Amino acid sequence: MTLNHHLPRVACLLMALTAGCNQHDSKDAPAKVKPAEVKSHPNEANIADIVLSQKAYERLGITTAKVEVRKISEARSLGGEVMTPPGELAIIVAPVSGTVLPSKDQPIPKPGSTVAKGQAVFQLQPLLTPERYVPTPAERAQIANAQASLISLQMTADGDVQQFQEQVVAAKIALDRAMKLLQDRVGSERDVDNAKAQLALAEAGLKVANERKTVLDKLSSNVEQGTVTPIPFDSPIDGIVRSIPVTLGQTVAAGNTLFEVVNLKSVWIRVPVYVGLLDQMKTGEPATIKFFGDNSADSAQVAVPVAAPPAADPLSSTADLYYEISNESGRFRPGERVSVSIPLQTESESPVVPLNSILYDIHGNTWVYAQSDELTFHRLRVVVLRTTDEFAVLGNTVPVDVEVVVDGAAELFGTEFGTGK
Repeated sequence: MTLNHHLPRVACLLMALTAGCNQHDSKDAPAKVKPAEVKSHPNEANIADIVLSQKAYERLGITTAKVEVRKISEARSLGGEVMTPPGELAIIVAPVSGTVLPSKDQPIPKPGSTVAKGQAVFQLQPLLTPERYVPTPAERAQIANAQASLISLQMTADGDVQQFQEQVVAAKIALDRAMKLLQDRVGSERDVDNAKAQLALAEAGLKVANERKTVLDKLSSNVEQGTVTPIPFDSPIDGIVRSIPVTLGQTVAAGNTLFEVVNLKSVWIRVPVYVGLLDQMKTGEPATIKFFGDNSADSAQVAVPVAAPPAADPLSSTADLYYEISNESGRFRPGERVSVSIPLQTESESPVVPLNSILYDIHGNTWVYAQSDELTFHRLRVVVLRTTDEFAVLGNTVPVDVEVVVDGAAELFGTEFGTGK
């Protein structure tokens, strides 16, 4: 048998051996691994539920409340201006010409520092006597002018005291008349409030006039005795030094401002309101104050209405409402703009939840935990339109009668994101 006769058989054998080797290699080769696996990003539709054990549920003390629809008074948000209350700004002026001297107890306080009532600020040495026994003609003229100015200031101070005394008497009569008319049901509470405001302004003016007259009388007595001692100037109120436009050793003329002190423990909020909206608002109820850009419910503060002299602007067709708010922390600054939410006469039905059930994330978004089962809770995004003392008014984002977590909501939030214990 020739070699050519065996070639087909050899070729078939080689093909079989090659196929067998390939099958063996494919079985031993490792499976291919994908270089990356892209997972879908989570969204609000597939946020994981929180399932608690019965022991954890009891330990957290979770309480729930249903989403209810209640009639809530509507509110209108307007812009307001922080201002210093009347009578809380003391402007001290020089009663006579003199030289500014330091106080014996402490240096002159700097603007922005806090001073207490009665704290010494500095002294003023009146220019009523010459430094030498024989004055020059210019000094004699200056002394004569200062004495004449002192007499004029005394007469003005006496007139101011009498004027404010008459204003106080007239304000008391007006207040008594307004209160009697209110008792007879022919007057209004607004007239009583206006009369009280006028009386407070008159009494504040009388107090300042009496203090000014006391200083001038003391100075006049020293001049008559031939010895003029420096006049100490103390802070008349507790507050913050707003400005001191004088320096030590400076000679100031009579009537120049020496320093200003303002008391900002409580401030007023002036709210210009379009006159067409006044009848729709509950002007006698408290308003809610917020800072612009801060939408958290915890930042809202309550301001109470105060009686103030009526004021309006004919160019903008607005009338001013005034509210008072505590400022112990010093957060409010005069001239600052704030958001004022004033309640309206109308009411609307809106879904509400307890205020403690609202949660805030780092971006300011608001959430609640809804109870979908006895031990299962689901986080839902909500839109808080406004808040009251007890409830948060929501947009139509949560079905009514859904149980939301009140006590224990913060613990569930920590459990979901791994920050709780």
